[in-house]
Amino acid sequence: MSEDLQRVVDTLARQLGRAVAVDDVHFRLLAYSAQAGLIDDMRARVVLTREAPPEAVAWLRRFRLSRADGPVRLPAAAELDLLPRVAIPIRFQGVQFGYLWLIDADEPVDDAGLALARTAAGEAAEVLFRERALGELHDARVGEYLRDLMSEDEVARALAADGLVESDLFAARGDVVAVVVAPLPVAGQQVDEGDRLALGAALRAAAGAMPFRESMVLVRPDHGLLVVTRRAMERVPRLADELCSSAVRRLGRADRWRAVVAGVGRATARLADAATSYRQALDAIRVADVIPVFRPVARHDALGIYALLAAQPRDQLRSIGVAQAITALLDTDPALLVTAETFLDRAGDSRAAAEQLGVHRATIYHRLRRVGELTGFDLSDGERRLVLHLGIKAARLLGDI
Repeated sequence: MSEDLQRVVDTLARQLGRAVAVDDVHFRLLAYSAQAGLIDDMRARVVLTREAPPEAVAWLRRFRLSRADGPVRLPAAAELDLLPRVAIPIRFQGVQFGYLWLIDADEPVDDAGLALARTAAGEAAEVLFRERALGELHDARVGEYLRDLMSEDEVARALAADGLVESDLFAARGDVVAVVVAPLPVAGQQVDEGDRLALGAALRAAAGAMPFRESMVLVRPDHGLLVVTRRAMERVPRLADELCSSAVRRLGRADRWRAVVAGVGRATARLADAATSYRQALDAIRVADVIPVFRPVARHDALGIYALLAAQPRDQLRSIGVAQAITALLDTDPALLVTAETFLDRAGDSRAAAEQLGVHRATIYHRLRRVGELTGFDLSDGERRLVLHLGIKAARLLGDI
């Protein structure tokens, strides 16, 4: 939290002898004082989680605080463990930055106290305005370098890596990981500007949990990118999962999305090679788009054969040349394709395939004979098995089956 904002909060808390907190416009905690005076369970919960739970946010929105031009007294809500409160909007030059909060139980805040709180809210607004301006300048500089770092131009990537470190915008020259978060729209839907703002907010929240200068954010037309040091990633092992959950909450309208997916690339030894991890993260999302088992977080190092296939152009995948065989199986009996794929997935172990499919081994043998007859693939030949296996996986990646 900002030292200047914390100073405003602590000063007001001393003046009033009661707890003070500041939230952003989404009711996420930005700063809070020592818990002097009476507090409730909700305040303790928000201090621990840094944000109000959904049910409390829904209750607060009923009061339309964003339209208030002065302090608003809110009643108690026993079902939410909320004591009476005073909310003071924090605005600067007409821009809403959040709310300053006071517990209003036992001894309500008097007029003199409200005047002090309004003054403090004005000071907090100036602090937040200044920090937003500085943050936007920082983000613009990082974004410019990061776009070059992800480019196809090797010289541009090297210059961007040097610039980030030498400008003190990023702390490491190597061991970095790219994490991409992307919504998978339903048919007919597109990612619009509001969605990009939501992705940006989710990415910045994730970056805020990282050590200083160990994360970078870039929002692209249909996805967001977070580049972090491997050290930071190890400190927050569920970073990708939490980023994905945060994006889901902020994007809203779940009916617009088939899923929201995070792709995680492998760590690269040099910052200048971060584009490799980025491409791997995009490949992971490409796989998760058509293979739901890899959702919501698809890690490139867990994709198996799909990691190799996803790196190939679509025309190259089609050139494997088993489309006719797959069509023959599907037209005859889709169970034949499932059996062939399961058998190949299990390295030709008919017993394991039978157990996975819940059928007798004799049924597996019968189906595999039919697969051979219909496709012309001799499943006793390791090379032919490999071609069929790759072809089936490629077809799944292409969305053909």
